[in-house]
Amino acid sequence: MRLLAFLFEFFKIGLFTYGGGLAMIPILRDIAVNKEWLSESHFTDLIAISQSTPGPIAINMATYIGYREFSFLGAILASLTIIAPAFVLAIILGKFLSKFNRHPFVQAAFVGLKATIIGLIATSVVQVALVSLYGNEPGRLIRPWEGLDLKAVAFMLVFYFIIRKYQKHPLIYITIGGIASLFIW
Repeated sequence: MRLLAFLFEFFKIGLFTYGGGLAMIPILRDIAVNKEWLSESHFTDLIAISQSTPGPIAINMATYIGYREFSFLGAILASLTIIAPAFVLAIILGKFLSKFNRHPFVQAAFVGLKATIIGLIATSVVQVALVSLYGNEPGRLIRPWEGLDLKAVAFMLVFYFIIRKYQKHPLIYITIGGIASLFIW
């Protein structure tokens, strides 16, 4: 029964998130932290790991959480459950949109969906930034300068400018950042 409830959560995530893995992160975070599958800090670490491994980030995260909660079977079922709704919806919407993609209502809906996806991704960025820059549990930010990890801010800014200038594969930056942080922290 616990496994079915667990899988139902991943089914809901897959069913109600449009826009891919990054758009799923805020919902996945809320569920994983509220259900105490992961701490806020552990979830942020999982984002970094999932982003640096091959495959879509949401599936990587679902696989890890599934494995952690229910071993190998949980990993496989969580991965399949999170992608099944999107797979079915993509087939249905593909048929529908091929006929109506020029309709003003459909085009207007996509404008709103794109804006919503940007909001979801921005929420993920802010959540990860707060945990990364303020430690494990940032809480409320009454005075943003208190508890701010200045090394993390410097690290983030340096990598931001390096990435903007050179635009190499993300795995290069993740590897360099991981190695460099061993010597800084």
